Amino acid sequence: MPSKYQPQVSAWREDLHKGIYTTKSHLSNNKKLRYANDDYCEFSRRPNGIGVILRSFLIFISFFSLLLTIFGVFVSFYDINIMQLRGIDILFIFLGIIFIFISFVVLQIFLTTLFMPEDCPIRLNRKTGKIYLYEHFILYLGSWATFTRSPFRAKEITVKEFNWADIQGCMTSVSVPLASGGMVRSYRLECVVCEPNTTKVIDHFLLAAYSSLNYYEWMWINSYMAFSDNNLDGELMPEDAFTWPIKVNWPEEIDKKSKASSLEEYQQIDAEYEKV
Repeated sequence: MPSKYQPQVSAWREDLHKGIYTTKSHLSNNKKLRYANDDYCEFSRRPNGIGVILRSFLIFISFFSLLLTIFGVFVSFYDINIMQLRGIDILFIFLGIIFIFISFVVLQIFLTTLFMPEDCPIRLNRKTGKIYLYEHFILYLGSWATFTRSPFRAKEITVKEFNWADIQGCMTSVSVPLASGGMVRSYRLECVVCEPNTTKVIDHFLLAAYSSLNYYEWMWINSYMAFSDNNLDGELMPEDAFTWPIKVNWPEEIDKKSKASSLEEYQQIDAEYEKV
């Protein structure tokens, strides 16, 4: 049976219940909770495993690979007389075109890894019913956008605002066969944004990615937004000994709106910035 939210997200597995989750034990936040008070909470959406060591390694490898591909293109096209092409020359040109394509992808990875912020959090304000996304391309690296998006937009940050009432949850999963036999499966907790009071999807975003099936962040957030705090795990995510220099920098207007203590305060902030 397909998802009731259409168009359906890719690799859909199941639609998730939206509402209060009550259990005898505390609802875990998967150590992704950056901050929480009575007005709003902020969750990390940092890709799993992207620490300073891995990031530095990827930067070094992609930079080295980029130099090799540029050198390969230079060797393939250097001193070839287009009027006296031989079979070996055509092969070199073909390899040069492949190298150009590879260099585009490698440059995308290099600049994205170099300029990505330390995190791509999501803020949820239960007093105003609004949520805010801090979006960066790193969350979607590996999609078709890797081949169609300009590498020189690596610094680009997008901030989106939605109504919590229009957000629904979906679980997606992808299986990859192993050379030794068997399968390895990965899971993604996606949120779809629907038109008000409909199941028509107008946008979607990644909330979390897992190596095993769980719904921790989704259950925690649902209970928090419904003011059901009794069984919520309030432990904040551990601080790294070293954090990446490019920090999360919410725009001033969004920062104020996301911390508003009431809908009236939110509207007042909105009116102030509309005058500017």
